[in-house]
Amino acid sequence: MRILFYNIRYGTGCGWTYHLPLPFTGFFRSSRATTERIGEYLDALDVDVACLCEVDGGSYRNGRKSQARNLASKRGWKDVFAPKYGATSPLRRVPLLSSQGNAVLSRLPIIDSRENLFSRGVKRSLLEVEFPDFVVLLAHLSLGYGARQTQLREIAERCRNLDKPILLGGDFNLLSGDGELHPLLEATGLRDADGRGRPTFPSRLPSLRLDCLLTSPAIRVHRFDVPRVILSDHLPLVCDVEIAPSEGRGGPR
Repeated sequence: MRILFYNIRYGTGCGWTYHLPLPFTGFFRSSRATTERIGEYLDALDVDVACLCEVDGGSYRNGRKSQARNLASKRGWKDVFAPKYGATSPLRRVPLLSSQGNAVLSRLPIIDSRENLFSRGVKRSLLEVEFPDFVVLLAHLSLGYGARQTQLREIAERCRNLDKPILLGGDFNLLSGDGELHPLLEATGLRDADGRGRPTFPSRLPSLRLDCLLTSPAIRVHRFDVPRVILSDHLPLVCDVEIAPSEGRGGPR
């Protein structure tokens, strides 16, 4: 199985033109052309599951249509979308921001999904998608160190309550380095899929490792790559995995 984790920046692109004529002008432009290119990239990769951070759920940038639904429906896939702000956040009432979130797209059958909400941080969503043999957890963690540490502890707690092997990934914003992951790894038994700890941001000259994928011991990683693809300000994570047979298997405890 091939799985992708990618912060797509709402399909608004990147590069120096993103900041013309004013800084961050690109954030407000149409995302439809770049969204099409992202779809073409998914086809070229032949992925089975695509986990996307910073997805536009239906603002004017994408013609009032969900990026996740567009990408999935054109391929005959299923999609699950969750707003990244908490239900009581005032940002859920701001027209452009209210449509922003994270999504999982899959050609594999999805059994169930749920949105877990962190207790701290501006970005609150921990999207959980259950498949027949594994569970995907997708997160976009806080920029603030204190809130991020709380979120990591709450992720560990959720992982301990899951019975299936886990693929946990997303934009973790590890601004203080990989050491932030150690308590989570120790508490859950999850493993870092990228032993080399390659940087993922910014995409044109990566120097920070903000995006990560962690896996249960029952998941064998055959190949992990961080392709130099310039469709966003982040680089994608692409991983080929094999799930161990289900007999006698449990999740991390």
